[in-house]
Amino acid sequence: MSQTTAFVLVHGAWQTAATWDLVVPLLRRGGHQVFTPSLTGLEGDPRELTDQVTLETHIQDVLRLMESEQLQNATLVGHSYAGMVITGVVERAPKRVANLVYVDAFIPRNGQSAMQLLPETIQAMFREQAKMNGDGWRLPAGDRQLDLWGLKDGPARQFVKARLSDFSINCFEQPVRLPAHAAAGLARSYVACVADEYPARVVFNPFAAEAKQDGWRHHELPTGHDCHVEMPEAFSGLLMST
Repeated sequence: MSQTTAFVLVHGAWQTAATWDLVVPLLRRGGHQVFTPSLTGLEGDPRELTDQVTLETHIQDVLRLMESEQLQNATLVGHSYAGMVITGVVERAPKRVANLVYVDAFIPRNGQSAMQLLPETIQAMFREQAKMNGDGWRLPAGDRQLDLWGLKDGPARQFVKARLSDFSINCFEQPVRLPAHAAAGLARSYVACVADEYPARVVFNPFAAEAKQDGWRHHELPTGHDCHVEMPEAFSGLLMST
């Protein structure tokens, strides 16, 4: 990694770009550029989230930011659902990216959707939520997500709760197209969240194990799903050393 890096931090489902607020100043203090793209419909205004917002929408959001900022050799960081997004972005613009960092995130293959990568019980739960409370597509944000992410009562939970956004099941349902498998040609790292009492750990453990087996740089932090909130200094240090 060059001395000065352009970090593009892409947040996960039910969250907003503001969930990176503890990390951004630490990276900038280290002399790096930091960008936190806004994902359509996920920035806290429920009126902007419609059934037309998909994974492709969010891939395009990130691509537009990278093009407008004329970024080259960037480090693209994706948390959770954003593993789908950053993999799609590098497929379209591989020359703009030097490193990929998956933070407790999905690692998709060509033609896979995030929904396919979830355990069947969680798939069923999300579909039921959308049917009962979201006109068939909206997934309301709330304490249920915070519990799944292993956020216990305290400052970290309150920080994330204040930055929640509703989500669309259509983002989970849309497959990503990766015919060139461009991500395989880049340096890749995986940051696994490994707190013992973290319910959603079962979702992301397989991806962490796959990355480790494939020889990626592998890091672990003893937190729930939101390591960038629970341990921002340690997390930022990992990014700057990747």
